[in-house]
Amino acid sequence: MRKKERNLRSLDMRRTLLVTLPFAGALAFWQAYDGIIPLILRDTFHLGDTLAGAVMALDNVCALFLLPFFGSISDRCHSRLGRRTPFILVGSLLAALLIPLLAVADQMQSLPFFFTVLCLLLVVLSSYRSPCVALMPDVTPRPIRAKADAFNSLMAAASGVVILISISLAVPDVEHPNYMPVFLIISAIIVLCTVLFAVFFREKQAVEKMHAESLAMGISEADMDASDEGGKEKETDAVVRRSLLGILLCVFFYFMASNAVTSAFSKYASQVWGAGGGSFANFQLVATMVTLISYMPMANISCRIGRKLTTYIGIGLMCLGGFCIFMTPGYSPLIYVFVSISGVGMGTVATTIYPMIMEVASEKTTGRYTGYYYTASMSAQIITPILSGAVMEFIGYRYLYLYAIVCALLAALPLAMVQKGNTILLKDLELDHSAGELLEAGN
Repeated sequence: MRKKERNLRSLDMRRTLLVTLPFAGALAFWQAYDGIIPLILRDTFHLGDTLAGAVMALDNVCALFLLPFFGSISDRCHSRLGRRTPFILVGSLLAALLIPLLAVADQMQSLPFFFTVLCLLLVVLSSYRSPCVALMPDVTPRPIRAKADAFNSLMAAASGVVILISISLAVPDVEHPNYMPVFLIISAIIVLCTVLFAVFFREKQAVEKMHAESLAMGISEADMDASDEGGKEKETDAVVRRSLLGILLCVFFYFMASNAVTSAFSKYASQVWGAGGGSFANFQLVATMVTLISYMPMANISCRIGRKLTTYIGIGLMCLGGFCIFMTPGYSPLIYVFVSISGVGMGTVATTIYPMIMEVASEKTTGRYTGYYYTASMSAQIITPILSGAVMEFIGYRYLYLYAIVCALLAALPLAMVQKGNTILLKDLELDHSAGELLEAGN
């Protein structure tokens, strides 16, 4: 019986790996997007930090409207490939075709061409991001979603490591570097991830397997219905609504903090620490490796002490690392330590906050609630590149991290509202010897 308990609480690693591949491919682009696009806007097209921040926010303006839309559409999709798979296959392959054109536009020094390609690419990415993220809870039983989400983040970080290494090695310290090798690597990663996903993953069979596993855990079939019938289900529980609001506010201010740093890090590193060419990626590479190692341990901690408390810990680490960086006005080897502390904090919050949304949501509305999550996060990421850009341009680059600390502290406040979605505690999971019933403690 103990072996059966362990099996029910363990991830299906093959299924989880395949589900994470499309997301990892997409995150390979976003890693380069945050690092390279600000440099192109500054060095090729000579835009100021505030205006460049506005351009960086365009992806989030686009996503604010399209992510909930495509999440809801995928909820209602009934293709033979499943609900999410068609969006993932078409969107990822189109993205792989468009990404190298950004480097072409940069070499041509054509802002209209660059802007057009960027807008098309952002629409394509938005078309499959919500379905891609919603697929994980579709095929993973509730009690182990935190682990699955942590593995998802780990895979995304791994693809990010590849891109950071590529940037560090392939982007020379010259006036106008050629970014085509990096963008071709990104397209290759997306194609490889998509092909592996298409060949080895079958969404409908994976959903059926998740249902069987959930039934063995004592989760009713009613909680696993696949469709919301067009998004008509309304939440009437006041505690759930208040918890959802608290989580979404936390998401908003968390992304106000994290995106301020990630969208300007390359410029900050070159301006404050004198990092030329692609050497800014070395700082991010170390931080990403440390964060990658921390994902699964922090997910396990969240299962034992609760997602809410773990989120507080993550926010605390963000503030600690950010304050140390703020107090270090020039280059120091300790910066590697400080950015790693901040990175672990951001990774911890990212690991806990989406599963909290999924615990509050009905199984019928995973796509729509994923859209709500992205609405909150993208709203923040529309505002924060512009505000943080203005801070850097008119107050000083050093104050970027002070701005991020203030936003992180604001993210901690609405967590007091959260009563639902906190966690399923491993120590309170019990399987009835006759029925294998899984008890959810604290929810």
